Formats: sequence, C-alpha cells, structure tokens
Amino acid sequence: MRNLVLLPEALVVGTAVVVILVGRFGWLPRAARLYLPQATAVIVLVALGIELWAGATLSTYFGGALIQDRFALFAKAAALVTAAVALAATDWTSEDSLHLGLAMALLAVFGAMVASSAGDLLGLWAGLELAGAAGVVLVSLRRPDLGLRLLVVGGLASALLLAGLAFLYANVGNADLGAIRAWLVGREATIVLAIPVLLLLSGLAVRAGVAPFHVGSLPVGLGASPLGAGLIIGLVAMVAAIVALKLVAALLPVPEVFAPYSQVVAGVAMVGGGLAALAVRSPRPRMAYLAVSQAGWIAAGLSTHFRAGIAGSLFLLGAFAVAATCGPAVLGRAEGGEPAIHGFGTVRPVRAAGLALAMLSLAGAPPLAGFFGELTVASALAQSGNYALIGLGVLGSVLGIAATLGTLRAMFIQSPIEESRRGAAAALPAVTTFSTAGAVAFCAVVAGYGVFGFPIMGLATQGAEALGLR
Repeated sequence: MRNLVLLPEALVVGTAVVVILVGRFGWLPRAARLYLPQATAVIVLVALGIELWAGATLSTYFGGALIQDRFALFAKAAALVTAAVALAATDWTSEDSLHLGLAMALLAVFGAMVASSAGDLLGLWAGLELAGAAGVVLVSLRRPDLGLRLLVVGGLASALLLAGLAFLYANVGNADLGAIRAWLVGREATIVLAIPVLLLLSGLAVRAGVAPFHVGSLPVGLGASPLGAGLIIGLVAMVAAIVALKLVAALLPVPEVFAPYSQVVAGVAMVGGGLAALAVRSPRPRMAYLAVSQAGWIAAGLSTHFRAGIAGSLFLLGAFAVAATCGPAVLGRAEGGEPAIHGFGTVRPVRAAGLALAMLSLAGAPPLAGFFGELTVASALAQSGNYALIGLGVLGSVLGIAATLGTLRAMFIQSPIEESRRGAAAALPAVTTFSTAGAVAFCAVVAGYGVFGFPIMGLATQGAEALGLR
C-alpha cells in the first residue's frame, strides 16, 4: 500500500498533461472532446478514493522531502473534492478553453497536494508557485492585461517568500521543517527571526488575497472566467493557507514572531471583507469579499498557536476551498451585476441553490460548514483570551450575512429580466445534465460538510496533531 500513496498525484498531473496534448494535437474527435470534463472528474474521484484508502499509510519519501501524514491526507482530500465538484459544476460553454481549463485546474490541485506533503521549505514554495501559475494561465486566456497584472503580483509575493525563506534558512542552516522547529526550541524571539517571518507571512497574504493585500489579486479574479475566478479566489488561497499552517507549526516554539501579525491581518480581513461585501451588489465581487472575510478567520486560528485553533483553521479551510472555488463556477456567466441574477431561482433553481449555499457558508451563516469552522476558531480564541478578535470576527460575519441576504432577495424574490434584454454579461448558464449534477453535488457537499462536521473536525484535529501541535 505504501507504493500507492503517490498514485493520486501521478493521476492528477498525468491527466493534466494528457488533456493538454489532446487539445494541442487534436487526438480525439470533436464529439469525444465534449466528454473530457466528465472523464476528468471521474479520474479525480478515482484519485480521491485512492488517497482515502492508501493515504492513511504514514510514510516519508525522498529523504523526508515528502511526508504522508494525517495533515496531508486531510488537505489533499479537500483539494480533490473541490476539484471534482468544480469541474462538474462549471458551465464549460462560458470558459475560454476546455483543455486549458481542465489542465490548469488539475495543476492547481497538484500544487496543493505538493504543498500538503512538503517536508521542507522548497516543497512549500514549489506547490504554491505551481498553483499560482495555473491561475495566471486561466486569467490570461480572457484578459491578457489582467494576466500580466496577476503575474506581477505573484512575482512580488514570490520575492517576499523567497527572501523570507532565505533569511530563515540562513538563521537555521536547514530547510527541513522538523529541523527548523527543533532548532527554535528554547530560543527567544529576536528581530533577526521576526524579519524573515514577516516577509514570509506578507508573501502568503499577497498570494491568498487577504485584506489589505486583496487589492492585487482580487480585481484579477473578478475579470477572469468563472473557473479562473474560482482558482484565484479559492484554490490558490487554499494553497497559501496550507503553506501558512505548516510554517506556523514549524515556528511554534517562538509564537511571538507570527501571532501579532496574524491577529492584525485577521481583524482587518474579517471586518474589511464584511464591509466590502455589504457595499457591493454584484454577486461575484460580493462572493470574493465574503471569501476575504472568511480567510481572516483562518488567519485568526493561526494566531492561537494551539492544536484547537490550528485544527479549527484546517476544518474551516476545507469548507472555504469548496465554497470559494465552486461558487463562481456555479454562478457561471451571470456576471453583469445584480440584475443578472434577478429571478435566478426561477430560471436556474439548482444553480441558485448552490450559489446561495456558497455565499451563506462563506458568510458563516448557521448551520453550514463555514459557521461550524468559525465557531471552532472562536472557541480556540476564547481559550487564549483573545475576545477582541472574536468580536471583530462576529461583526464581519454579521455584515457578510446581511450582504448575502441582499443577493438572496435578488435571486428568489425579484422577477427575472426579459430574455430580449439579457446581454452577454447577464447570459444564463447553459443547462446540461452534467453541470446540473455538478451543482447538485456541490449543494450536497456544502450541506454535508456541516452535517458531518463532528467526524470531519476529528480528522482535522488529527491533522493538527500530525504537525506536532499540543
């Protein structure tokens, strides 16, 4: 079974390469290409099954560079579930390239899997950069100018990360995460160590689009295709959070160098995201700002530097990834402001239900997965006595729920606009059996994540234990 642990990664990256070659050289007939999304989604589900079966085997590879533990199992399973649902729910008639859309989504998931299993600093950086590069490609297909902007923002984030990693390596003399943690035991926090950690966390915040750094990547996601927006807002941010979780675990002996920064970013993101979501009316920007607010909760869990807080962040990360990645895909081409979704519940009821669940989960509305994740993080914050951050988080969630109610009113109470008045920006998603099944699956995953929250939280706690948290 140990030899099958890396099979899911091989399936994902192998499928991505095959899809690109099929699109480039036209190996399949035109009629057969229409079934590529279904076939790709099935392969991702097969990879998920193998991961759940063989991934429970605890092992290391390549001299400890790749580690298969409970944390990697949870994070990789969440990424694969997100990818399978997103590929199924996407309206492929609204995408700019079928083959590149499928391939880039798979490569972003592969980046998440690499970062989840990374045992050293190089693996964390490689996984994050691969996911970011996949997002750049999808954005460039529709808006080359925005793709260039995202490339510049990613370059800035990468420069900050590399500078921080270089400083950290120079201090410790070892790139292994376990060795870094062992070296820090018994040492005091110094400015020499605080500077590289600040650079690292700043680079991750830029990559994740967390406020106040969302001004770089968020406008790019709003101008991308539905799947491209999902990658930028959801999957890339998920990989950045995975890297942050593993770095915080390595820096646990000196929490003073990262906890204050995490608290500031968390507070700004939670309240700022909620206020911005309330200020805008268009569904995709509102969803993006709700994701910013929930990313603040994940950052708040990092600041606790205890197992309960990290486990809560990991649990919430799974819910965040599914909702933030698949929400834009469910929305589809209805991107022309609030009038585009007037009566959406009447003309596209399944997709309207999925969009409502995505936004409510990102806003932290009970009893969905986002609420239980935020509640777990709030409990950890209360144990550490950080009631001010809890108050900011509750305020951000209330603002987000109020904003979501406005979108629900437009979808389920307003009358649909006349078909003759619909432009390209207000076009409805195409109705196919596969996309409808994908939207139903998305609703089931979002609702089921909350229903089965207790056992999933148990798995997240095991993932935090695997990082060595007490």
